[in-house]
Amino acid sequence: MKRTVLTRGLVAGACAVLCLAAGCGKPKRPNELPVYPVKGRVTHKGEPMPFAVVTFYPAGEPFAPARKSRATADKDGNYELTTYELNDGAPDGEYGVVLYVPLKQPDPNELEGANPPDRLKHAYFDPKKSKLKYTVRPEPNTINIDLP
Repeated sequence: MKRTVLTRGLVAGACAVLCLAAGCGKPKRPNELPVYPVKGRVTHKGEPMPFAVVTFYPAGEPFAPARKSRATADKDGNYELTTYELNDGAPDGEYGVVLYVPLKQPDPNELEGANPPDRLKHAYFDPKKSKLKYTVRPEPNTINIDLP
């Protein structure tokens, strides 16, 4: 009796380990596309833009919420895009880009209004007006956003 219970426990444990190792412990999202690393630096007139909020949206689809990739730059203007999981990148393709640069480091616990103060006076804030266009290729990407 003890041996049967022990054997069943070992078999169940082995199955659980194999299942996790095979990836079946991680749920697959519907319509999830492969993503590729995207990192870069946001500068304005050669100066880093700290805490710039960068959003890549599929070209021609500025309001496709499930397919946007986003990042907040660090104090030196460096960013890494996130689509599904932190810093995972973006699907390959053509993108329009919107961004804004807050006046100070945002407080993650504070809600912002619809049009937060922007060091660039909302020049790249509206998807219909932003002229920033970039391509993500199926490989690691470095996309520096150098603003005039």
